[in-house]
Amino acid sequence: MRALFTVLFAVPVALAADPVSADEPSNPAFLGVGMSDMGPNGPCVIGEVTPDSGAEMAGMLREDTVLGLDDNAITNCDSLVKGIQAREAGQPVKIKVQRNGAVRILESNLPSRGDVLRKRFVGKQLPLATLTRVDGGAEVSPRGKTTIIGWFDQGACMSCGTAFSNITDWAKAKGKNAISVIGVTSARQALPEAMKELKEAQRRLDVPLMYADPETFKEMSINDAKRIHFMVIDCRGIVEYATPLKPDADDRTAVLEELFAATEQAARRMK
Repeated sequence: MRALFTVLFAVPVALAADPVSADEPSNPAFLGVGMSDMGPNGPCVIGEVTPDSGAEMAGMLREDTVLGLDDNAITNCDSLVKGIQAREAGQPVKIKVQRNGAVRILESNLPSRGDVLRKRFVGKQLPLATLTRVDGGAEVSPRGKTTIIGWFDQGACMSCGTAFSNITDWAKAKGKNAISVIGVTSARQALPEAMKELKEAQRRLDVPLMYADPETFKEMSINDAKRIHFMVIDCRGIVEYATPLKPDADDRTAVLEELFAATEQAARRMK
């Protein structure tokens, strides 16, 4: 796999806002499906399966209808979400689905989002991608320095700017001039149409905001309007650490402390 990403000058992202709850942790059990109810009261049908997720490990497929989770009936997507939220990461589950008229029982150990990100990226070179800088500033590259990249939905995550500020304040206080921090987002609309919104989002951030096309963003992150998915990349372009952060979660401080420790460890390797 080729390493690093290239950065162009220019510029975008906006997805529908999703309600958040402060008591939901940053890194809970994660099934990893896109889903929708076929009617006002269900049933819940799978539309997309996240790579390396518990759903993929279980063998779930698009158009599966979810009937049950362990011993509990699943009548709609809301009941599936609540059922997964009640589980712990690593907990085994049985998922009853209907596929092509036949009922199947699928089994999986639920990973967390962090597990999915680490399996996908940690210990590997960051895949080559072309990103566009919103403010038109100088090129930003992880080559030669330690870089924290946060992949996030700027149109929905209203608290994300504060988390980026916390990280840049930490880096400045530590005197870590060799550490850079970058935010990356995407957009559903065409780039020219998204420019105005993205520039407004850049004004709310004190880190460079980059645009990734939707396919790149999907490959590098997890579709989640509530969370920033952080990577720590060392000077060689190797992903050393990855973690999700829900900016308004109670575990915010603990997640940031782990991120800082991983960044300092990666930075020491270049001395």
